Amino acid sequence: MNVFFRKALACGLSAVIALSGVPAVALADEADGAASEGGMAAQAAGEASGEASGPGDATSTAQPSELKENSWRYQDGQLIPEEEGSASARSGEAWSLSEYGYLNSLGSVIPGALNKGIDVSEHNGWIDWEAAVADGVDFAIIRCGYGSDYTFQDDAWWEYNVSECERLGIPYGVYLYSYAYNTSMARSEAEHALRLLAGHHPTLPVFYDMEDGSTFVYNADGSINLEASRANFGDMAFIFCEAMEDAGYWAGVYANLNWFENYLTDSRFELYMRWVAQYNYRCDWGGPKVLWQSTSSGHVDGVSGNVDINFDYFGFCYPDDVGAYDWYVQDGHYFYVSKFGYLDGYDNGLWGPNDQLTRAQVAMVLWRAAGQPWADAEDFSDVDYGAWYADCIEWARQTGVIAGYGDTNLFGPDDPVTREQLAVMLARYAQQYVGTWADDAVLRSKADAYAVSDWAWGSMAWAVNCGVLTGVDQANGSQMLYPQGYATRAEASKMFMVLLRDVL
Repeated sequence: MNVFFRKALACGLSAVIALSGVPAVALADEADGAASEGGMAAQAAGEASGEASGPGDATSTAQPSELKENSWRYQDGQLIPEEEGSASARSGEAWSLSEYGYLNSLGSVIPGALNKGIDVSEHNGWIDWEAAVADGVDFAIIRCGYGSDYTFQDDAWWEYNVSECERLGIPYGVYLYSYAYNTSMARSEAEHALRLLAGHHPTLPVFYDMEDGSTFVYNADGSINLEASRANFGDMAFIFCEAMEDAGYWAGVYANLNWFENYLTDSRFELYMRWVAQYNYRCDWGGPKVLWQSTSSGHVDGVSGNVDINFDYFGFCYPDDVGAYDWYVQDGHYFYVSKFGYLDGYDNGLWGPNDQLTRAQVAMVLWRAAGQPWADAEDFSDVDYGAWYADCIEWARQTGVIAGYGDTNLFGPDDPVTREQLAVMLARYAQQYVGTWADDAVLRSKADAYAVSDWAWGSMAWAVNCGVLTGVDQANGSQMLYPQGYATRAEASKMFMVLLRDVL
């Protein structure tokens, strides 16, 4: 089909949509489900765009006229606002961080959401990235450009946005908005992305944004050929994504729920990461996804106007030794202590989940939880008061939360902490806010209660009763506390979370 016919068809269909009064954003709404093949064809036709002429192959030297996005999100290059009262703003806490996780537009926790980010393009203009990070942005997806490999189709703010993310250490991914309707154009779009990616090292995938209505395959009568379109989408995604992976990048595909369910159905899409858009309080995509774009009406400091909000389900921003399916991540413990800055990682970028927790680290967590107060206490003889833990230990001694070893004036900042020692430290901290007396019947029921030291008995009874310390199930049905065992950072993260979030 020639370009003139594509433009005429798209303009006519856009007029139909405008007259119908059907909101284009409905495709991203909760009711965004499957349709019959005939219904999908009509729906796809309603999404067709007014794409201007583009290169018929990657070697064409003719310059196309201006391309304007037309999709479920855009009309003639302008973002379609979400309907008033939609899932974007039903709750004042929408898309914010809570102690239990990120909240959706209903104020409920979003299951599995690990990090929050934004995706941006020249439509967002200048961004104060430092302010965005301070407002809770963990990652960014940056548009590098759109369409085939012409320099005037580079995103006007690409270089600024990518350089700021790299300067500030913000994890970022990249996307290119596709206008391709054949494999030659897809190849040129891959070359476009690779040209702009040269010298950059995104830690999130490079996504192929497949949403424009002009990219379907049409029959001679102007109707959409769904079978051919689905195969062609698979061909084009394969070309783009393989080119990204061959260059050493992760590759993925962006589309809304409707497109993934009805058009991007070729088996090759299973090879690449999915970034799913659905403007709703939940994402209804039933398969694997790494990102969910939940709204286009988010608000973040440093960005003028509305901005797209996304949630990471993969753990892209997590240290290399922390996995999305590790038990302490699945249980929310790592999320809590890391998001609120209680127990962060090492200078080498790792978190050390299986490392033994040290006395200085306990002092740091509790000092931060207390609001990092100033303290002035007698010096320990083995503490370097120019080190990172100096203020923490001084506070711990002044408050009595962590005392030194007997009468030795030694603190042992790098000494590992046993589970019963940690229970005592947490009980002393809790005593500043609540009572910590507890009946010891539950403690006595544990199989290894006999191993608890006399000096730790009361604190251990309290810790077990309030759930700060739980036993480890044994094959015979009993539970062991392992009071003399050293606490790992992952194990301690659970104890910190229960104390600070649930008990106090």
